[in-house]
Amino acid sequence: MIPKVTEISPGKEILELAIEIERNGRDFYTALASKASEKEVQAVFRRLAARELEHENTFRDMLKHLGGYQVPPGYAGEHYQYIRSVAQANIFASEKAKKILASKIMTDVEAIEVGIGFEKDAILFYSEMRGMLPKPDQDIVDAILAEEKKHLTEFCYLADKFRGQVR
Repeated sequence: MIPKVTEISPGKEILELAIEIERNGRDFYTALASKASEKEVQAVFRRLAARELEHENTFRDMLKHLGGYQVPPGYAGEHYQYIRSVAQANIFASEKAKKILASKIMTDVEAIEVGIGFEKDAILFYSEMRGMLPKPDQDIVDAILAEEKKHLTEFCYLADKFRGQVR
């Protein structure tokens, strides 16, 4: 049975999931930075870890100002459950990141590919959560989405570069 909007606070829970994703992403990128062999890759992971901290703080600020906001009726029920599923499937929403780090020694390219997966997951999650927030917060999420897309582009470039596909 799908909970009624009055039984849950989707906006609050979505922001809490976003905070968790950003925190886990920061921890993951920090760990990858210490394991990377190439200085350029280390620098990218460190920079992205810092950006994830900024995003985490942005979502914390949004959460403080959320107040009694209720999600529009069209976003309740199944759509809310879908967004929760997207968040739970995200590579950084659970213990998946720790398992990946502990599973094996990764090459820099493999680490970058994991980053590509995270950024894709983040773009999907934030695109879906956007409509569940008040208009001013949607503008903030749009800015974060633009950054996540830049991160994805940077990772794709690095992956190609280290595979020898960029001259």
